[in-house]
Amino acid sequence: MPLDWEDLKYADALAAAGTYAAAGKALGVNATTVARRIAHLAAGFPYALFAAVEGRWVPTAQCVRMLAHVREIHGHVDAIARIPAAPSGVTGHVRVAATPAVCDDILAPAASALLAAHGGLQLTLLASDRNVDFPHFEADMAVRLAKPERGGFLIRRLGALKLKQYGPAEQGEAALVCAYPPYLESTPESRELARLGLSGKARFFSNSARALAAVIAAGNATAILPELAPAATQPGVAARELETHRDAWLLVQPHLRKDAAALAVRDWIIGCFAPFRKTG
Repeated sequence: MPLDWEDLKYADALAAAGTYAAAGKALGVNATTVARRIAHLAAGFPYALFAAVEGRWVPTAQCVRMLAHVREIHGHVDAIARIPAAPSGVTGHVRVAATPAVCDDILAPAASALLAAHGGLQLTLLASDRNVDFPHFEADMAVRLAKPERGGFLIRRLGALKLKQYGPAEQGEAALVCAYPPYLESTPESRELARLGLSGKARFFSNSARALAAVIAAGNATAILPELAPAATQPGVAARELETHRDAWLLVQPHLRKDAAALAVRDWIIGCFAPFRKTG
Protein backbone atom coordinates (compact mmCIF):
# COMPACT_ATOMS: atom_id res chain seq x y z
CA MET A 1 0.00 0.00 0.00
CA PRO A 2 1.46 3.41 -0.94
CA LEU A 3 2.40 5.53 2.06
CA ASP A 4 0.56 8.79 2.71
CA TRP A 5 2.96 11.60 3.68
CA GLU A 6 0.26 13.18 5.84
CA ASP A 7 -0.09 9.93 7.82
CA LEU A 8 3.66 9.87 8.38
CA LYS A 9 3.52 13.39 9.81
CA TYR A 10 0.81 12.26 12.21
CA ALA A 11 3.06 9.41 13.38
CA ASP A 12 5.92 11.83 13.98
CA ALA A 13 3.63 14.10 16.00
CA LEU A 14 2.34 11.20 18.12
CA ALA A 15 5.88 10.01 18.82
CA ALA A 16 6.76 13.48 20.10
CA ALA A 17 3.55 14.14 22.05
CA GLY A 18 2.76 10.67 23.43
CA THR A 19 -1.03 10.98 23.31
CA TYR A 20 -3.62 11.43 20.58
CA ALA A 21 -4.92 14.57 22.26
CA ALA A 22 -1.51 16.23 22.57
CA ALA A 23 -0.56 15.28 19.00
CA GLY A 24 -3.88 16.63 17.75
CA LYS A 25 -3.31 19.90 19.56
CA ALA A 26 0.11 20.25 17.92
CA LEU A 27 -1.37 19.53 14.48
CA GLY A 28 -4.54 21.57 14.92
CA VAL A 29 -6.92 18.59 14.73
CA ASN A 30 -8.85 16.48 17.24
CA ALA A 31 -7.68 13.25 18.87
CA THR A 32 -10.08 11.16 16.77
CA THR A 33 -8.45 12.36 13.56
CA VAL A 34 -5.00 11.46 14.89
CA ALA A 35 -6.18 7.97 15.89
CA ARG A 36 -7.77 7.41 12.48
CA ARG A 37 -4.63 8.52 10.63
CA ILE A 38 -2.38 6.32 12.77
CA ALA A 39 -4.64 3.32 12.24
CA HIS A 40 -4.60 3.90 8.47
CA LEU A 41 -0.82 4.12 8.48
CA ALA A 42 -0.33 1.08 10.74
CA ALA A 43 -2.45 -1.08 8.44
CA GLY A 44 0.27 -0.87 5.79
CA PHE A 45 3.08 -2.24 7.96
CA PRO A 46 3.79 -5.83 9.04
CA TYR A 47 4.85 -4.62 12.48
CA ALA A 48 3.38 -2.46 15.24
CA LEU A 49 4.24 1.23 15.13
CA PHE A 50 3.35 2.19 18.70
CA ALA A 51 3.00 0.47 22.06
CA ALA A 52 0.96 1.70 25.03
CA VAL A 53 3.30 2.33 27.97
CA GLU A 54 1.99 3.90 31.19
CA GLY A 55 -0.73 5.85 29.43
CA ARG A 56 1.41 7.05 26.53
CA TRP A 57 1.96 5.86 22.97
CA VAL A 58 5.64 5.00 22.59
CA PRO A 59 7.12 4.26 19.13
CA THR A 60 8.48 0.76 18.62
CA ALA A 61 12.07 0.21 17.48
CA GLN A 62 10.91 -0.21 13.86
CA CYS A 63 8.86 2.97 14.11
CA VAL A 64 11.85 4.90 15.44
CA ARG A 65 13.84 3.84 12.35
CA MET A 66 10.96 4.83 10.09
CA LEU A 67 10.59 8.24 11.73
CA ALA A 68 14.29 8.96 11.25
CA HIS A 69 13.65 8.81 7.50
CA VAL A 70 10.49 10.90 7.88
CA ARG A 71 12.42 13.66 9.64
CA GLU A 72 15.13 13.58 7.00
CA ILE A 73 12.47 14.00 4.32
CA HIS A 74 10.96 16.83 6.35
CA GLY A 75 14.36 18.49 6.35
CA HIS A 76 14.60 18.25 2.57
CA VAL A 77 11.10 19.69 2.22
CA ASP A 78 12.17 22.56 4.47
CA ALA A 79 15.27 23.10 2.34
CA ILE A 80 13.12 23.18 -0.82
CA ALA A 81 10.96 25.86 0.76
CA ARG A 82 14.10 27.94 1.36
CA ILE A 83 14.93 28.17 -2.36
CA PRO A 84 14.38 31.84 -3.32
CA ALA A 85 12.43 32.78 -6.43
CA ALA A 86 15.23 35.03 -7.63
CA PRO A 87 18.51 34.30 -5.81
CA SER A 88 20.56 37.40 -5.06
CA GLY A 89 23.22 36.98 -2.44
CA VAL A 90 22.58 35.19 0.84
CA THR A 91 18.88 34.98 1.70
CA GLY A 92 16.92 32.98 4.23
CA HIS A 93 15.93 32.74 7.87
CA VAL A 94 18.21 30.89 10.30
CA ARG A 95 17.28 30.06 13.91
CA VAL A 96 20.13 29.63 16.40
CA ALA A 97 19.53 28.26 19.92
CA ALA A 98 21.98 28.85 22.77
CA THR A 99 22.11 29.59 26.47
CA PRO A 100 21.11 33.12 27.49
CA ALA A 101 24.74 33.97 28.31
CA VAL A 102 25.99 32.86 24.89
CA CYS A 103 23.15 34.68 23.12
CA ASP A 104 23.52 37.90 25.12
CA ASP A 105 27.29 38.14 25.49
CA ILE A 106 28.76 36.43 22.41
CA LEU A 107 26.27 36.30 19.54
CA ALA A 108 23.95 39.29 19.95
CA PRO A 109 26.71 41.96 20.01
CA ALA A 110 27.93 40.73 16.60
CA ALA A 111 24.51 40.20 15.00
CA SER A 112 24.19 43.64 13.41
CA ALA A 113 27.46 43.18 11.51
CA LEU A 114 26.28 39.83 10.13
CA LEU A 115 22.93 41.22 8.99
CA ALA A 116 24.55 44.32 7.51
CA ALA A 117 26.77 42.06 5.38
CA HIS A 118 23.81 39.98 4.16
CA GLY A 119 20.78 42.11 3.40
CA GLY A 120 18.58 39.14 2.56
CA LEU A 121 19.31 37.23 5.77
CA GLN A 122 17.05 36.94 8.81
CA LEU A 123 18.43 35.71 12.14
CA THR A 124 16.60 34.49 15.24
CA LEU A 125 18.46 33.84 18.50
CA LEU A 126 16.58 31.45 20.80
CA ALA A 127 17.88 31.92 24.34
CA SER A 128 17.15 29.02 26.68
CA ASP A 129 18.86 26.96 29.37
CA ARG A 130 17.25 23.80 27.98
CA ASN A 131 18.38 21.93 24.89
CA VAL A 132 16.07 22.51 21.93
CA ASP A 133 14.49 19.49 20.24
CA PHE A 134 16.74 19.15 17.19
CA PRO A 135 15.00 16.08 15.67
CA HIS A 136 11.76 18.09 15.54
CA PHE A 137 13.43 21.15 14.01
CA GLU A 138 12.95 23.62 16.86
CA ALA A 139 16.16 25.27 15.62
CA ASP A 140 18.46 25.17 12.60
CA MET A 141 21.62 25.44 14.70
CA ALA A 142 22.49 25.27 18.37
CA VAL A 143 25.45 26.21 20.52
CA ARG A 144 25.79 23.81 23.44
CA LEU A 145 28.23 23.77 26.34
CA ALA A 146 28.43 19.98 26.37
CA LYS A 147 29.25 17.61 23.51
CA PRO A 148 26.17 15.61 22.49
CA GLU A 149 26.62 11.88 22.87
CA ARG A 150 24.56 11.08 19.78
CA GLY A 151 22.32 12.63 17.16
CA GLY A 152 21.92 13.00 13.43
CA PHE A 153 23.45 16.44 13.04
CA LEU A 154 26.69 18.10 12.02
CA ILE A 155 28.90 19.01 14.97
CA ARG A 156 31.97 21.22 15.43
CA ARG A 157 33.94 22.34 18.48
CA LEU A 158 33.88 26.13 18.74
CA GLY A 159 36.24 26.76 21.62
CA ALA A 160 36.35 26.66 25.40
CA LEU A 161 35.04 28.96 28.10
CA LYS A 162 37.28 29.24 31.14
CA LEU A 163 35.69 28.42 34.48
CA LYS A 164 36.05 30.78 37.40
CA GLN A 165 35.10 30.69 41.05
CA TYR A 166 33.10 33.78 41.85
CA GLY A 167 32.67 34.97 45.39
CA PRO A 168 33.04 37.89 47.82
CA ALA A 169 36.02 40.13 47.11
CA GLU A 170 36.89 40.17 50.82
CA GLN A 171 38.72 37.14 52.11
CA GLY A 172 36.78 34.55 54.07
CA GLU A 173 34.42 31.68 53.40
CA ALA A 174 31.23 32.60 51.59
CA ALA A 175 28.05 32.10 53.61
CA LEU A 176 26.15 30.55 50.70
CA VAL A 177 27.41 27.98 48.19
CA CYS A 178 25.49 27.94 44.90
CA ALA A 179 25.50 24.98 42.52
CA TYR A 180 23.79 23.22 39.65
CA PRO A 181 21.18 20.59 40.64
CA PRO A 182 22.42 17.03 41.29
CA TYR A 183 21.33 15.80 37.84
CA LEU A 184 24.03 18.12 36.39
CA GLU A 185 26.79 16.67 38.57
CA SER A 186 28.72 15.55 35.48
CA THR A 187 29.29 19.14 34.27
CA PRO A 188 32.78 20.63 34.66
CA GLU A 189 31.38 23.24 37.07
CA SER A 190 29.91 20.60 39.39
CA ARG A 191 33.03 18.45 39.25
CA GLU A 192 35.22 21.44 40.11
CA LEU A 193 32.94 22.38 43.01
CA ALA A 194 33.30 18.83 44.34
CA ARG A 195 37.08 18.96 43.96
CA LEU A 196 37.14 22.09 46.10
CA GLY A 197 35.05 20.32 48.74
CA LEU A 198 32.11 22.69 48.35
CA SER A 199 29.43 20.58 46.67
CA GLY A 200 28.21 19.13 49.98
CA LYS A 201 27.78 22.65 51.35
CA ALA A 202 25.54 23.93 48.55
CA ARG A 203 22.17 25.32 49.63
CA PHE A 204 21.04 27.17 46.50
CA PHE A 205 20.55 25.23 43.26
CA SER A 206 19.60 26.27 39.72
CA ASN A 207 20.19 24.95 36.22
CA SER A 208 20.57 28.57 35.07
CA ALA A 209 24.04 30.09 35.20
CA ARG A 210 22.41 33.51 35.19
CA ALA A 211 20.36 32.67 38.27
CA LEU A 212 23.49 31.52 40.11
CA ALA A 213 25.29 34.70 39.03
CA ALA A 214 22.41 36.83 40.32
CA VAL A 215 22.70 35.26 43.78
CA ILE A 216 26.46 35.90 43.76
CA ALA A 217 25.92 39.51 42.71
CA ALA A 218 23.56 40.00 45.65
CA GLY A 219 26.51 39.33 47.94
CA ASN A 220 28.19 36.79 50.21
CA ALA A 221 27.78 33.78 47.91
CA THR A 222 30.07 31.66 45.75
CA ALA A 223 29.76 29.41 42.69
CA ILE A 224 31.78 28.12 39.78
CA LEU A 225 30.62 29.48 36.44
CA PRO A 226 31.90 30.07 32.89
CA GLU A 227 33.79 33.30 32.36
CA LEU A 228 30.74 34.95 30.76
CA ALA A 229 29.00 35.19 34.14
CA PRO A 230 27.68 38.74 34.63
CA ALA A 231 28.59 38.54 38.33
CA ALA A 232 32.18 39.29 37.32
CA THR A 233 31.32 42.95 36.74
CA GLN A 234 29.54 43.49 40.07
CA PRO A 235 31.20 45.51 42.87
CA GLY A 236 32.34 43.34 45.73
CA VAL A 237 32.61 40.19 43.60
CA ALA A 238 35.98 38.59 42.87
CA ALA A 239 36.75 35.91 40.29
CA ARG A 240 39.47 33.27 40.65
CA GLU A 241 40.40 31.59 37.38
CA LEU A 242 40.51 27.80 37.45
CA GLU A 243 42.38 25.35 35.23
CA THR A 244 39.15 23.72 34.06
CA HIS A 245 37.16 24.92 31.04
CA ARG A 246 33.79 24.27 29.40
CA ASP A 247 33.81 23.31 25.71
CA ALA A 248 31.35 24.95 23.34
CA TRP A 249 29.94 22.96 20.40
CA LEU A 250 28.04 23.98 17.28
CA LEU A 251 25.25 21.69 16.04
CA VAL A 252 23.81 22.14 12.54
CA GLN A 253 20.88 20.37 10.90
CA PRO A 254 22.37 18.02 8.27
CA HIS A 255 20.03 19.16 5.48
CA LEU A 256 21.58 22.65 5.77
CA ARG A 257 25.14 21.55 4.97
CA LYS A 258 25.02 23.34 1.58
CA ASP A 259 22.48 26.06 2.41
CA ALA A 260 24.06 29.47 1.75
CA ALA A 261 22.28 31.24 4.60
CA ALA A 262 23.17 28.49 7.06
CA LEU A 263 26.81 28.51 5.93
CA ALA A 264 26.99 32.28 6.42
CA VAL A 265 25.59 32.00 9.95
CA ARG A 266 27.82 29.01 10.73
CA ASP A 267 30.94 30.93 9.73
CA TRP A 268 29.74 33.94 11.72
CA ILE A 269 29.28 31.83 14.87
CA ILE A 270 32.74 30.31 14.41
CA GLY A 271 34.14 33.84 14.18
CA CYS A 272 32.28 34.94 17.32
CA PHE A 273 34.03 32.17 19.26
CA ALA A 274 37.52 32.97 17.95
CA PRO A 275 38.62 34.54 21.28
CA PHE A 276 37.72 31.29 23.04
CA ARG A 277 39.83 28.95 20.91
CA LYS A 278 43.01 29.64 22.86
CA THR A 279 41.91 27.34 25.68
CA GLY A 280 42.07 23.54 25.46
